[in-house]
Amino acid sequence: MQSASLVPDRVVVAAAVFLTCVLFLPNASDPVNIVKLTALLVCAVVLAGLALARLVRDRVLQLPTGPVAVVGLALAAAFLVATVVSPHTPTAVYGTLGRNSGLLAYGSALLLFLAVLRTFDAGATRVVLFGVLLAGLFTASYGAFQYAGHDAVGWNNPFNPIIAGLGNPDFASGYLGIAAPAAVWGALWTGWAVAWRILSAGAAVLMLVVAALSSAVQGPLAAAAGLAVLLVAWLLEREGRVRSAGLGVVAGAVGLGIAVLALGAAGTGPGHSFFSGISYRARTWYWEAALTMFRHSPVWGVGLDSYGMYWRNDRPIDVPRVLGGDHFSDAAHSVPLQMLAQGGLLLGLAYLALVALVAVCLVRGLRTLRGQERLLLGAVGACWAAYQVQSLVSIDQVPLLVVHFVLAAAVVVASGQARLREVRLPGALAVVAPPAGKRRGYSVAPRRRELAGADYALLGVVVVAGLVLSFLALSPTRAAVAAYDGDALSTTDGVNALDDYEHAIDLAPSVAAYRTREGQLFNNSGDTVRALKAFEGAAKADPFDIGSVRTSGRLAEATGDFPTAKRYYERALRLDPTNDSTILDLAQFRLKHGDAGGALTLLQGSVRQLPGSAVLWASLGDARLVTGDKAGAKAAYDRALVLKPGEPTATAGLQKLGGS
Repeated sequence: MQSASLVPDRVVVAAAVFLTCVLFLPNASDPVNIVKLTALLVCAVVLAGLALARLVRDRVLQLPTGPVAVVGLALAAAFLVATVVSPHTPTAVYGTLGRNSGLLAYGSALLLFLAVLRTFDAGATRVVLFGVLLAGLFTASYGAFQYAGHDAVGWNNPFNPIIAGLGNPDFASGYLGIAAPAAVWGALWTGWAVAWRILSAGAAVLMLVVAALSSAVQGPLAAAAGLAVLLVAWLLEREGRVRSAGLGVVAGAVGLGIAVLALGAAGTGPGHSFFSGISYRARTWYWEAALTMFRHSPVWGVGLDSYGMYWRNDRPIDVPRVLGGDHFSDAAHSVPLQMLAQGGLLLGLAYLALVALVAVCLVRGLRTLRGQERLLLGAVGACWAAYQVQSLVSIDQVPLLVVHFVLAAAVVVASGQARLREVRLPGALAVVAPPAGKRRGYSVAPRRRELAGADYALLGVVVVAGLVLSFLALSPTRAAVAAYDGDALSTTDGVNALDDYEHAIDLAPSVAAYRTREGQLFNNSGDTVRALKAFEGAAKADPFDIGSVRTSGRLAEATGDFPTAKRYYERALRLDPTNDSTILDLAQFRLKHGDAGGALTLLQGSVRQLPGSAVLWASLGDARLVTGDKAGAKAAYDRALVLKPGEPTATAGLQKLGGS
């Protein structure tokens, strides 16, 4: 297949890498992730359309073959299984709100992966590096302005100011760690003019500085790993003592780094600071919860992007004790563990197999290639290795998972180990064999099929289908914009705000947050009945949305529908059994409605799990008082006041008892 005819595919792949990193939309309820998913979906639709149009035109199908392609297809199948087993299919398909790393995102990224295997040659992988370099340069430049206090966007960001267009300093730092090797390669690449090489070197310095200023350690660590791979590729081109001594120094530095990290994880040495503090401790809890989910469903997991649905039941008890019952995580903060939790062995092994095969291709290519081809592979492999390092402690946000799968395929192609099988369908032009004795160096002028009416009809179908799918891909972003508009009007123009929320619900009916906004609007206007209906709709749209379930219980109780209120309170407790707020909701409901014994049983078990919760001890005092245990009630009130001096329920209870 002619390389020139594949240029559009390559440009679309690079555009997907760049756009999913840099795009954001301030006037959307989710200004970061929704628009990135939309950009990815549109790029995937365009790639599929180009492939189908080429198939109609030439009647020739190019199929990637070999172990990497097979594992890629197995990974796609594993994602499908994880979607099927998910307890909430819309979440598995679209991903959780604010992450959007569901089947649509991974499926589109895998389509990009196959497109790179099909349409790229080794030299064309430079296009991928250019996309990563430009995305990293944007992130570093914008992050530097944010660090200096110059940002026109009023981000709701309680973290380090360096978030660029990625919404979180961890993501920004991780992406800069991935992009830095691409910039260093640009400084080393002889195919560029000196001025461009100098600018690329400056970009690399800027990326490393901004990653360090972000206070997120994964960026610098990822960059170090990636630059080590690139340095190995460069050293392999040297000769004699420079080569041997340099490789020895790299090996020693890598070994030393691993030792420092291992000692730090063990609680000693200069790396100890990386493995201390509440941030690292919280990550260990996220990892432990992921392993608990895996133990519950070891074969096919709990469902794609369903970690957050099971978090409240599977989190370690130290989480509510230390961080509070409302602390929530929707990801394992480790991509391999996330794969294992959400897809079990089926997805976990397929993912690890892909990583292992790409690593083998990288090592083989570095050993066999020479010159600029080796350096190019080293750069692509360096960016890929940097992703792997940061992924150990991070989350697969859309731009990160896109760059991973594109780089993985680029490593295979740049190493010269991509394989294609050509399938010629009926109507394809016959292959012209070279005349006898002229096989070496003989070429045949390219030919094109003459398109018939049926071909034009099929091409029309492809174009129309592509336009329809692209329009549908805009629906999540349009819904987020409508919700944002509703928020802006909610306090001044309730009628139009309601119209905006209804529009958002029509565009994204499975997103509970839009129904919740509608319910809050009704509740603020005093329309409890309609507010209850809206919150119940949210709880139906997403049965794991604990906020809408709890609010439905409170509103049902306010309207006098006590059986419905009891059902929602009990459902909330099943979803969130170690949160003192959900426990308190049900306990107080039971106390108010003649089930003091049930409240007492619930609270006595709860204070054993959460002995530091003053509100639970105070409520336990009320339950004991109602059941006639005045001494037990006083002891519970006293305990509550020790934990939280002045706790109102305990203070009032002691006054009832005549104590102080």
